[in-house]
Amino acid sequence: MPEASAALSDLRVACVLADEIWSGALLRPSTDSAGDVAAMTGDGLVRVTESLAELARRVQALQAKCAAELASRSRSGGDDDVARRHGFSSPERLIASVTGGRFSEAAKLVAVGEATAPRASFTGEALPPRHPHLAAGLESGSLCVDAAETIRRFLDGVALRADRQQLGEAELLLAERAPMVGVDGLTRLIKQLQARLDPDGVKPREDELRANRGLRIWEDRAGMIQLQGAFDPANGAPIKLAVEALVSAELHRARDAKRAFGPAANDGRGAWANDAEGLFGEQRTIAQMNADALADIARLSLGAKHAPAALRQATVVARIDAGALADGRGHGTIDGIDQPISVATVRELAMSAGISALLLDHRTEPLELGRAARLFTSAQKLALIERDGGCAWPACNRPPSHTQAHHIRWWKRHRGRTDLDNGIMLCSHHHHRVHDDGWVITIRDSQSWFTPPAHLDPQQRPRPGNRRLLPPRADAPAVAQGAAA
Repeated sequence: MPEASAALSDLRVACVLADEIWSGALLRPSTDSAGDVAAMTGDGLVRVTESLAELARRVQALQAKCAAELASRSRSGGDDDVARRHGFSSPERLIASVTGGRFSEAAKLVAVGEATAPRASFTGEALPPRHPHLAAGLESGSLCVDAAETIRRFLDGVALRADRQQLGEAELLLAERAPMVGVDGLTRLIKQLQARLDPDGVKPREDELRANRGLRIWEDRAGMIQLQGAFDPANGAPIKLAVEALVSAELHRARDAKRAFGPAANDGRGAWANDAEGLFGEQRTIAQMNADALADIARLSLGAKHAPAALRQATVVARIDAGALADGRGHGTIDGIDQPISVATVRELAMSAGISALLLDHRTEPLELGRAARLFTSAQKLALIERDGGCAWPACNRPPSHTQAHHIRWWKRHRGRTDLDNGIMLCSHHHHRVHDDGWVITIRDSQSWFTPPAHLDPQQRPRPGNRRLLPPRADAPAVAQGAAA
């Protein structure tokens, strides 16, 4: 039997260690891999995953060495070209076929292997690898090929414009930090190092990013409005910050609501506090919250007093037949959008800032402009804000600038009046919740109450809405009841 290879000694040691860690993580005798994994403790599973990752990194390091040597022996084009003798046009295609992976992964192994392989001078003198710190990281099992390739691309890209000593220091820093921050963290660190090593390249890179900016907006076959965009840092920063600020506020609201509605928050109003978290907790994904935030920003821009003239003059128009609006059957449309919308959505849009509902008779002639006749006045909005503080939905902390005044008793269905006792301030998201879920809103002594539908709470216990922390006025409005619109 041949002697064990010295080159694989470190790999064998890592295999023995992985076996010991695997056995130590088991809560019962070993059976098979699936059974063993199911029988491991949580902490043991983490240790096993770490040991297997080191094994994978050591295997990758050996693959990179082999890939570099195969590439070296496949570039002559003659009879000794290994790739051609095996029927492949390049060493990368040979490696991809042998490993069963992608061409790009094979090219990465070749590039990393060549960058970390020992070299020889013209006189045959042994020279260190082109990137010695990367070679050391791969050899020790602390650096994966993905991280090594990320660092290599950066170093080779700035090599002609950077100081050699600074380049070596950057390589050492990145090789040391890679095991701690991962490839994603390396990308962030490299952007800062790139500006430091190549300060003259910052402006050209910025100009290139700006030239590549773009935004496409289209309606897909399903009726969704799709956005696909790329922004340079200067243009993208305010978009990113605005969306993140709104989403962060919503997440804080959900967290604070969870705390406020604990068992100690009942304060004598019944057992409703115990289940409030389920009713009022945040149900949206982060992606959905991002979409809602961007829509809120657009709505605010359309109605903003100091917005550019083009925005102040723009109005989203929703069209619907007057008969369909009266009996609730049929559909409406939004100018510029192909997908029809429901009657309920038209009613919601009729009360939204920057949106008008255009009612049509059987001759499709305009009868009235919905918001022009139904809109609460500025003075009424101020009074409602004084009462509700912002969005009146329980535990919602959206400010007045993110809310609209809505009719509690609907303008058309219930012949509701545009009076203070029939108004409520709601943000767009919770306006949808009221409509979609069937909540009922009542006002008593200047306090709003939200009664859930039976499918959310069989006992339909009212929940108090938000209000300003001010004493109730002596001339509090009378009770209004209905579904908000």
